[in-house]
Amino acid sequence: MTPSEHPFRVLVVEDEPLIAMIIEDAVEALGCEMVGPFADLGSAFEGATSQVFDCAILDVNIRGGLSYPVATYLIDHGYPILLATGYQGSSLPELLAVQQCLAKPYSSAQLEHALRRLCDRVSRRH
Repeated sequence: MTPSEHPFRVLVVEDEPLIAMIIEDAVEALGCEMVGPFADLGSAFEGATSQVFDCAILDVNIRGGLSYPVATYLIDHGYPILLATGYQGSSLPELLAVQQCLAKPYSSAQLEHALRRLCDRVSRRH
């Protein structure tokens, strides 16, 4: 799943500490490294523009508002993203509605499956 030279690095935007820990466990279980978590819009954008990573998992609704600007930035710069959201795809802006989504609430198995798909997208990019 990950390149032999280095593990994939996954930027995580999540404001709930317990969910962030669950994501970290899933990321590490797949041999990846977590960058973050970033819990508010300002730090999420700072992380997205200053950190080194391969893909991202973003909670749509975080402290400071919606993570749409961060998601748009990542898409514009070619990063595969996974949106974790309780919103239906049709309520997301068009650019985001076509992205891979993980519906909240989700199980660890659903998270792992979605993360594997995200990492597969990264592999195809390289």
